[in-house]
Amino acid sequence: MQLLHGLFSMLPLLLFLLLATSVVDVNAASLQDAECGSLNEEQLLRQTDFAVPTEHQWLARITYENGHEEKLPNDGCLGVLISKRNVLAPAHCFVQYDGQADAYSVQLGVWNKSSNAHEVVCDKDGYCVLPAQDIQLSEIAIHPEYDPLTLKNSLAVLRLQRDAKFSHNVMPICMPPLSLTNETLVGEMFVVAGLPIKDMFKHKTWVNTISRPYCQKTHNSLITSSTTICGYQDRMKTYYQGAPLVGIQVQSDVPQNFYLVGLLMDSKEVAKKERIVSSFLDIRPYLSFINRNAEGLIVKS
Repeated sequence: MQLLHGLFSMLPLLLFLLLATSVVDVNAASLQDAECGSLNEEQLLRQTDFAVPTEHQWLARITYENGHEEKLPNDGCLGVLISKRNVLAPAHCFVQYDGQADAYSVQLGVWNKSSNAHEVVCDKDGYCVLPAQDIQLSEIAIHPEYDPLTLKNSLAVLRLQRDAKFSHNVMPICMPPLSLTNETLVGEMFVVAGLPIKDMFKHKTWVNTISRPYCQKTHNSLITSSTTICGYQDRMKTYYQGAPLVGIQVQSDVPQNFYLVGLLMDSKEVAKKERIVSSFLDIRPYLSFINRNAEGLIVKS
């Protein structure tokens, strides 16, 4: 009986592993074709209490002190996977008071903040998620004009010690298409996805952008600079700093893929705590710095 009970208790995990194997076999070609910025329109339009593991697969959780998060502002930091060896993140997540850059690793494919890397996690209903990949860092390139007092040019390119293994839960984001590098970001709708400060599961929300002068006038306590994007979120969630803001690339009226727009710098609740306004670092002015310090970036024309 004990053996039978043990087998039944393992059924969710066994079914998950069997399903995962079959999905990889069936969808290997489609995963290869996606390359970056995978977008499912049905998932995009679904607004629930969490984003499913196969959405926004480029999120990277920054860890310190041998795999543990450090109590940085807003409890932690995120980055975004931009190639199999590189992650982009805010510089102030790494630079210490002595001017030295410090971090231990990144975790890719994190869906539940409370789960441990390298472990398949199943909830009480038998819903299982592939384990996160914990990859140590080999190098941190800080933008040469980063200002720790104002957080101007707060950008870092991280190099991983080994390649990330791409899967349906781990994939890089596409870089901005050249046709959009000089377009306005005001009055647009984007998506921000990240790990919420007050919840366990990966989440997403729409962001409606506003002009920087209006943002500075109305919300002058936000971190802003000449390369800042401001916007109002559709949902009341605050995320770890570094959460990526992404746009949607469309061809022939069909959404094709996500591309990177910015990184979350700051957020605050406004209008009697009925909405959240956030500021993001626009990455377009930093593409030369990113290209010098990263390899294998993908731009879809």
